[in-house]
Amino acid sequence: MLPGRLRRLPGSYAAPRPRPPLTIWPALRAVSGTRVAALAAPPEAVIIDNIAALVRERYAEVVWIRLGSGDAEPGALVLTLLGAVARRDAAAAAGIGEAAARCARRGDWAQACRLLAVTLGAVTAPRAVLVLEGAGHLDRALDVLGPALLPALRNELDVLLISGTERDGRRLAPHAQVLGPRQLRLDHGAAAVAARARGVGLPPESLGRLVTVTAGAAGACHAALSAAGAAGDLDAAVATAGTGPGLLALLGRTMLARQSDDSRAALAGAVRLGVWHPRLGSALGLGAAGWDAPWWLDLDEGWKQLDPVWRAPLQDAGAAGALAPASLTVLADQLARDGITDRALDLYLEAGEADRAADAATSLAADLAVWGCWPAVSRLGERLAGDAGPGTVRPARRGWRSWRPGRRAPGPEGSRGQPDGTLPPALPAPAPAPAPGPAGEAGLLRPLGPGREPPAGASVHLLGELQVVLGERPVSRWVSGRGRAVFEYLVVHRHTRVRRERLMAVFWPEASPDAARNSLNVAIHGLRQSLRAAAGEQPVVVHSDGSYLIEPGLDLWVDVEVFEELVKSARQHLASDDPAAAQADFHTAIGLYQGDFLADDPYEGWAEVTREHLRLAYLDCLDQLGRLRFAAGDYGGCADSCRRLLACDNCREDTLRLLMRCHSRLGQPQLGLRQYHSFVATLRAELHLPPAPATTALAASIRRHERV
Repeated sequence: MLPGRLRRLPGSYAAPRPRPPLTIWPALRAVSGTRVAALAAPPEAVIIDNIAALVRERYAEVVWIRLGSGDAEPGALVLTLLGAVARRDAAAAAGIGEAAARCARRGDWAQACRLLAVTLGAVTAPRAVLVLEGAGHLDRALDVLGPALLPALRNELDVLLISGTERDGRRLAPHAQVLGPRQLRLDHGAAAVAARARGVGLPPESLGRLVTVTAGAAGACHAALSAAGAAGDLDAAVATAGTGPGLLALLGRTMLARQSDDSRAALAGAVRLGVWHPRLGSALGLGAAGWDAPWWLDLDEGWKQLDPVWRAPLQDAGAAGALAPASLTVLADQLARDGITDRALDLYLEAGEADRAADAATSLAADLAVWGCWPAVSRLGERLAGDAGPGTVRPARRGWRSWRPGRRAPGPEGSRGQPDGTLPPALPAPAPAPAPGPAGEAGLLRPLGPGREPPAGASVHLLGELQVVLGERPVSRWVSGRGRAVFEYLVVHRHTRVRRERLMAVFWPEASPDAARNSLNVAIHGLRQSLRAAAGEQPVVVHSDGSYLIEPGLDLWVDVEVFEELVKSARQHLASDDPAAAQADFHTAIGLYQGDFLADDPYEGWAEVTREHLRLAYLDCLDQLGRLRFAAGDYGGCADSCRRLLACDNCREDTLRLLMRCHSRLGQPQLGLRQYHSFVATLRAELHLPPAPATTALAASIRRHERV
């Protein structure tokens, strides 16, 4: 039995069973005889069937793992690898499961990798290979685990990584022989041989154009030739297409129209999950689907995979729309029952099932904590808040009050922090039961009193509604409004001593010195009363030499500080040409921004400059994250960033154009045009201006169904 309840979709471990005839792909010979090899190229450059045929021929056993976005955290990747062990020897996986999870929680990745590598080597045949498909999802996990995992695995079995992105080439180069798109390309001769093998009679000039349109990308050429019989006139499609993905979208649209409703529904499920199984179709009440379409790959154990080269083109062709929200909910329920909670959460959110999503997130948070996936835990609340509909109460802050991003509970050795210097969030703890008041009523917090254990630390949220948690006890009542404001000021300036006179000048500028001093004393007295209910006798605000300050020994986490650190880090990653790391930091920073600085104290004059500075930084994060997501092909994520930015600044025309392009590429041109018309009305009403010519031209291109 593995620790926690989170499991991976079984199809993630099913190896492909190649269908003949195979396209001759000379470049693949370069990975033969290499202990660690990597194909750092986008899906259209890779032929999965050929890779499967090669490894099945060369090795006695193939361990195939299909990675997803959930494996971006090192702890999640440890769980995924342990799942591969469990499929071969459940007892061996159970034997190292708790030790691996413990290593993950304290960030001891080297030891976790050694455990996994040795055990995986022990439960596989002497000549075995580990294929990690979708290694481009690993992001931070690759940086953290690469130096430890790949050398450890190399001693036990060969490793082949299929990245799915070109950008990982430099990151993989120190550990593997790397082949990029240029080395994997098909030339005209190889394409001609592939066409003859499939009985596709393309004229020489059309074959040449096919190679030109696809830029020789092996996967795209293979997919187009495989579709020749089912899609009709390949010659005409090649003549009209401008790019490889455009060609496949054109072919896919033609073939989709000929598919049965059940087949389209199965495809819509695979677009979301990457794989599909008839059992999932049965759960949705679907009949038999047709598996002869060229986008299906046969896998072990009856699973089917949507060939990655077809995924984006079919999305552009509208393949995802065949499942209604009710069907998505049924599918999510099935996955949740099987412990595949992360994928279930995605589907609940897409279906608009807020209550089910919250339940799934609660379960998922505990399981992610078991595996030390602290950044993923901290993003859960932000995801729930981001997907809430208009008028919905945002649950991220109150519902996740016990989570403290930037801290974690000490491990058995009492260690804190992580080797890479990041600050992970605390383990979730149930909110303390309300202590009965003097008359026995619930809901009143009783002071801890002298002699009780002082809190281990404190967290202060200044972005949005003020929230202060000391140890695990929230400050639920502020005796003095001025005392609360003084506390906010001291937290913001906690790295310096704040003189008494400075506080008097900030908060009582027009009072006489004696009156201001008296008001300050009253505010401090009320502040200490408020804090004592949660902190007991542990000092939080101290007075020394005429100055007030936050107790220096208090382990304090402040969301504003972490937000600014993340923004700075993201910009540094951008400057050093590391978009994946920049995207991760921007995403986490946005999750911390739960509202404007001191949003519930909007009239504090001293906070105005800081509030505007942080708001502009937040808008820049949304803008940068949207552009990074668009460049990475994550059009849904980009659209989300654009919508959130426009909600804050509804006249950002560059953001509106980016959102329109996202909808167009997602096969939703009508939504892009709807956004355009809404924006034009807003611009006319608020600024009395017409849209820019570039915006009008973009709308015209979308109406003509051009790729934008």
